[in-house]
Amino acid sequence: MLPRSPGIPRRTERLSEKGTSVINFNNKAEVASAIQFTNVNPNLTRAEATKHIETCAEYHFDAAMIPPIYCDLGKSILKGTGVKVATTLNFPQANDTLPMKIAALKELARTGADEFDFPPNPGLLIGGEIEAYAHEINDIVHVAHSEGLKVKAMLEFGFLTDELKAIASRIATDSGIDWIKNSSGWGVGGCAATVDDVKILAANTNLPTRVKVSGKVNSLEKMKELFEAGAELVGTSSATQIVDGLVGDSDAY
Repeated sequence: MLPRSPGIPRRTERLSEKGTSVINFNNKAEVASAIQFTNVNPNLTRAEATKHIETCAEYHFDAAMIPPIYCDLGKSILKGTGVKVATTLNFPQANDTLPMKIAALKELARTGADEFDFPPNPGLLIGGEIEAYAHEINDIVHVAHSEGLKVKAMLEFGFLTDELKAIASRIATDSGIDWIKNSSGWGVGGCAATVDDVKILAANTNLPTRVKVSGKVNSLEKMKELFEAGAELVGTSSATQIVDGLVGDSDAY
């Protein structure tokens, strides 16, 4: 297993320096501020995207997570609201070449994205190409930060053993990435978020890298459990139901 970067304490050892990350779950505004409302369905129309983005502004979610094609629309609608435009890079395939990813990243910056989630290529990690896996993440983080974008790595835990989950988490945090999360919530590798997986993320993450979760987070109670385990942000299509104290579709993202 890869060594931890010397001299950098684990995130869990530094929680006392920044206070607990668990929000007040009785406060709807605080709950909304920790949610990225997600709709990246391939059949999403412009009218549906507009409604989704407007709902993000109404609830004042942390971000509207939308497909790249609607980033400019999101930027226009959300101007002055404080709600961010979040999108995806090389999703869900994960195995475009690094130059392809870098080119797309720069296009995201041009069209108004504030941040993006991307899946590092799990085949590299599973196949033992650790250096190539780390190199991809490092380069993407470097270029994204130079373009003013925040970066979140979707580590696709559904493909990985617990040992590889820990390795992936450490590689990502050592890159200086802003957020790591268990999964995209889509496809074979897109598993549901669990307390055990959040604990793996938190135990192998150094500040300033923080933990986001995605995958079947469809109720306030589920969100609370994950945050108590170490998460600080959630991506979900059940955002409005969570804030309103309801339960979202169990089959939804």
